[in-house]
Amino acid sequence: MYLIFILFFVLFLWQIHRNASYISESLSDYLIKLFFGLVSCVIPTGFLLSEFNLINQAIAWGIGVNVLAFVFKLLFQQISDNQGFTLLNSIKISQKRFVDFWQSLSILSKFSFGILFLGLGLTTIINLVIFFVNYPNEWDSMTGHLVKCAYYLQNGNMNRLQGTTWTIDFYPNSLPTLQIFFYHVFGEQGFKVIHYLSYWIFPISSYGIAYKISKSFAKSLLVGLVTALLPTALVQATTTETDIVLTAYLGSLTYFLFSFKEKPNKLNLSLIALMSGVWIGHKVTFLLIAPAAMVIALYTMLLKKEFYKNFKLFLAIFLVGIGIYVLPTGYIGNVKEVGKFSLGSLSAPPIVMQWHGIEHYTQKDKIRNFALNIGRYSSDFLNLDGIRNTELGKKINTEFRYFPNLFFKKFNLEGERFTVVSYFSFEHPLKFYKERPYWGIIGFGMILPAMLFLIYHFFINFRKNTTLERSLMVLSLAAVLHFLSLCVSAPYDPIKARYFLNMAVWCMPLLVLFNPLGSQKVFNIYFFITTVIISISAICTILTVRFHPIFSERNIFNTSRLEQLTIGRPDSYDAYQKFDEIVPQNAIVALGTQQEHEDFEYPLWGRDFKRKLIPIHPFRSAVKPIPAEAEYLFYSKGVIPYQDGDIALGGGDKSDDSVVRESEFFLRRLKTLTKK
Repeated sequence: MYLIFILFFVLFLWQIHRNASYISESLSDYLIKLFFGLVSCVIPTGFLLSEFNLINQAIAWGIGVNVLAFVFKLLFQQISDNQGFTLLNSIKISQKRFVDFWQSLSILSKFSFGILFLGLGLTTIINLVIFFVNYPNEWDSMTGHLVKCAYYLQNGNMNRLQGTTWTIDFYPNSLPTLQIFFYHVFGEQGFKVIHYLSYWIFPISSYGIAYKISKSFAKSLLVGLVTALLPTALVQATTTETDIVLTAYLGSLTYFLFSFKEKPNKLNLSLIALMSGVWIGHKVTFLLIAPAAMVIALYTMLLKKEFYKNFKLFLAIFLVGIGIYVLPTGYIGNVKEVGKFSLGSLSAPPIVMQWHGIEHYTQKDKIRNFALNIGRYSSDFLNLDGIRNTELGKKINTEFRYFPNLFFKKFNLEGERFTVVSYFSFEHPLKFYKERPYWGIIGFGMILPAMLFLIYHFFINFRKNTTLERSLMVLSLAAVLHFLSLCVSAPYDPIKARYFLNMAVWCMPLLVLFNPLGSQKVFNIYFFITTVIISISAICTILTVRFHPIFSERNIFNTSRLEQLTIGRPDSYDAYQKFDEIVPQNAIVALGTQQEHEDFEYPLWGRDFKRKLIPIHPFRSAVKPIPAEAEYLFYSKGVIPYQDGDIALGGGDKSDDSVVRESEFFLRRLKTLTKK
């Protein structure tokens, strides 16, 4: 059956390749539309299969995605002519363009670009090794994101579960459809495929946006290379975090918007409508991005008369997109469970919004939180992220921070006022800036100077501004609005560094202001030094992340799957190991785990996901009766009373290595097994 599914998968790849070729104009255009074809077919297939309890059936996936790919072929034939694109010819054109570009560079510029290519090559190799060797093990995945996927595979549908952790029920189901689809193709490592693809779509879309604006291959290539070496993107490339995928969606949507500005036709309008649905359905944080996105939409689409000529088509396709990508994703169920509509209820229960939101703040506290966040996040950006992960780099960063600290300490930013997860300090705990880096020198050494230069030049020569300058000013305005929305929407949270990856969609194209073909010696020297730091930062970023250690005594090459899964909570490893030794792979297990401690549930399914797990301690609810079918009870101390005969699995929290305490786990045999 697996072989039949793989044949369906290959057919699907051919279909989305054919569809993308029909509507594409260049290689980068093709790759973005290929990605769109992939996600736009897989997501609604998952929603549909869930209704028929078939989400765990690979063959059903194979049939479903192929049917949708064929439907898209019919749609594209109705709204577009064949663009005459061929992949082979496009590759040849790109090769010639690159050769011409390389020959036009000065010696120093060749060194600069060579260093960027070397950095990208090394980080690509390292991340590929990490992708194949390291198992998914981020905290949120072990308690929520991948727990959802495991439950859905177990149950055959994506119905609400009343899970132990709130994210199981309240996070949208768009991403799990993609993770489960690739799980059927590649096994457990397949959960990470969509994230790795999204990492590459991010720089490709940045290149595409830059080229739409500047029409310069050299400048756009620089944008793409630097984007691919952004520390926060590199860290998320091999994880199962949600934000890298949202960034790929936003990058694609923005690319389609600028494509419409260039060619306001039905095809680009339809792609905008559909991609908007995919983006909105992924995660409710689209609301934080919406003000910035509307600025881009106003500039590229809403001021175009062609938009209003085809408004009925746009509205129809947009409503279809909302119907198939947004309504089934879980937002409606969230509001029903909360019992009232609010922006917070779309994404989390009220108690969580008390922790992470500001809806309960007084107006005065909202303003204070906003002001503090502007200073705190601005301070966080002014660090040599990546480099400071090493001992020498940390010393260099300390010296670099001398003047920023002098400035920011005037504003009394440090402390626990309006914070989540961890207090704010100028020197965050190591795990936060290693695992949640910002942009390093790319942010303050390239993007910030480019933005300041642009603003100055824009207002000095207001009447003589070019289309390029106007486009970049609109992107700058979007970036500022995005930054402010993140500052105003929630208390300070050190892990929110990953949210700013979305903001990079507006910022990276600003680098077209750097002219790699220029002859100014001072600029070329600065550009060379910056590229060296960017590449070193990128390599250090992914070589020193705690979740995939490479050089430590216990690293990804000499640790077992279970050791990797529990690396975020190492004191629990012994408990899970004993559980694996005692409980058969096909057992039915009731889970009385701790919500407050956010116990890891993902490792309990076992390597082949054959165990059936039944949660009996729903989020913020009383413990439910143990189901009659359960053969074992796995519970945390404090959730279920200990009984004589229960097996102590682990000693609980022994070291200060995590934000919250690790539980003591126990196991109870409920019946004699008859299965083998």
